[in-house]
Amino acid sequence: MKIRWAFLALFFLSGCAAVPSTPDVMGNLVEANPVPLAAVKLRSDAPLLGMQPVKGELGPGAPAVKLAQGSSYYRLYRLPQVNGTLHLKLISYCACLGFDKRIAVPVVRVLTKAGQVIEPLPDGYEYSVESAHGFTPLSVTLDVTVPSPNATYALVASDNSRPDASVERINIVGIGGSLMRLNVRAYPAGHFDIRYAGP
Repeated sequence: MKIRWAFLALFFLSGCAAVPSTPDVMGNLVEANPVPLAAVKLRSDAPLLGMQPVKGELGPGAPAVKLAQGSSYYRLYRLPQVNGTLHLKLISYCACLGFDKRIAVPVVRVLTKAGQVIEPLPDGYEYSVESAHGFTPLSVTLDVTVPSPNATYALVASDNSRPDASVERINIVGIGGSLMRLNVRAYPAGHFDIRYAGP
């Protein structure tokens, strides 16, 4: 029994060992030659968002863009054409399982076919941080609501204005119901899900 708990503790504590340091990821990002938002290639073959979540990843191998929140890797998606408003839900997952929690704080830019930014509606850009239970990953959820008539693309990036800065202190419920408070830090890379969540 003790061996099992020791193994689980070692696994939990060493979860971040394989995650590259923030300076390394930021260095790779500079080498990716970020372009201004106006220069992003709007591709008609970008994945189309629907009601089912689409998995994505920000990190080396993805294109890079310059935003007000700093340079970032990005992914581009096509949006369904709907009347009224368009609501998107994006969930960014913790970069690792260890105590050194790091997560990409998501940013979404909704664009027209010509590449113009569509501003969110009032209260249409809301974050929430979800706690974890056991080995369930931490996540940051971003809800974006925009007027939809000309919404054609969604560009997903990360907020790299303050890499390694604290995102929020949150409670983690561990094995046996024990409560821990962990500091979650902003990280330039990570995995996410995005979907069209309706009008």
